[in-house]
Amino acid sequence: MNFPLFVARRIRNTHETSFSKTVTYVGIGTVSIGVCIILVAFSILFGFKESIVDKLTSFTGNIHVGPITGNHSLSDSPLKRNLTWEKGMQQNPEVDHIQAHIQKPGILVGDAGLSGVIIKGIGTDMPANQISKSMRLGKAQLKHPQDIIISKTLAKELKVGLHNHLILYFLSNPERPRKVTITGIYETGLEELDKMYILADLSWVQKMNGWSADSIGTYEVFLKKTADLYYSADRIESKMPTEWRLQTVTELYPALFDWMMMLDRNIVIFISLLLIVACFNLIATLWVLIMERIPMVGLLKALGANHRQIRTIFWWNGFFILLRGLIIGNLLAVIFCYIQSEYQLIPLDPESYYMDAVPIVWSMSTWLWVNVGTSLLVAIIITLPTLFIKKIQAQEALQYKH
Repeated sequence: MNFPLFVARRIRNTHETSFSKTVTYVGIGTVSIGVCIILVAFSILFGFKESIVDKLTSFTGNIHVGPITGNHSLSDSPLKRNLTWEKGMQQNPEVDHIQAHIQKPGILVGDAGLSGVIIKGIGTDMPANQISKSMRLGKAQLKHPQDIIISKTLAKELKVGLHNHLILYFLSNPERPRKVTITGIYETGLEELDKMYILADLSWVQKMNGWSADSIGTYEVFLKKTADLYYSADRIESKMPTEWRLQTVTELYPALFDWMMMLDRNIVIFISLLLIVACFNLIATLWVLIMERIPMVGLLKALGANHRQIRTIFWWNGFFILLRGLIIGNLLAVIFCYIQSEYQLIPLDPESYYMDAVPIVWSMSTWLWVNVGTSLLVAIIITLPTLFIKKIQAQEALQYKH
């Protein structure tokens, strides 16, 4: 029989004073609240990052491949399509699909004003469902050459709606304005995209540029797994012509990814403070339990128990508190995350946070590491107050009154 564990269980089941019981409950509450907040914080953090990256990459792709040029404007330089390379990418198990597009700056003019935009020419190689989830009005179809899809932000700014007409000026040819028709309105929730991009037919943009049908601006590569971005980028770069260049989505939108890195740093600081508070509370709880059991410590020493055995008894007491705190904390986190993911009870301002509700991502590996890491850290920390037991003399302890 494990003597320290047996005694620890008996202590746990015996009647405690109201003060020690209160302190024990405070210790359990501190651990449970700390674990709950840490788990929820990670779920929300991963939810934010995944939601933003998904919205961004569904519109822009994970990787852009284009020609090496000295052109630093918003207008693409021509790139001749390479059907052999395209076929190789389509057979690449890491790639979901690729598509060609052309970017061209312009000015969109309506009765209520004007706005600088980037015209993004898209072709039939774009999957039908790629932008459909971002559509708010109309369909993600460009049936006629001068049909366009604009964002909800631009529609509100120019005070236009579905099937309204606008005038589009290309900056490279401003003396020849084009009349365009709104056939769809999208909303990604990302200000960087919604304020700038309108979608148009690829062949029409080629014609406006005076390019041939086999000339494009950039290839957009969509990966099956965003987590494999840099590994896949290196492999793709090794197989493309030397006169081409590759840019990942993190290079194209550095401000957005810097903001997400700042979130990572803030969450680490926040979680560290929570763990420090939880550890100090558990140390204080265990200290109170030891002080109330000093006569018992003296009796055990008089009966021949060594320091290590007595320390282990109180360590088990601390571990029982930790265990109950972990169970309650996990249950609270599961309940909160489930309610939020199903009912979106906590809303957000889309203009500030790129989404309309707090997102939740269930990461079982993260939950496992949080529980294991917290258990190991606290299990080590709660050994500190048990060191005091070595200084307790049996004779003095038996005469101790609290």
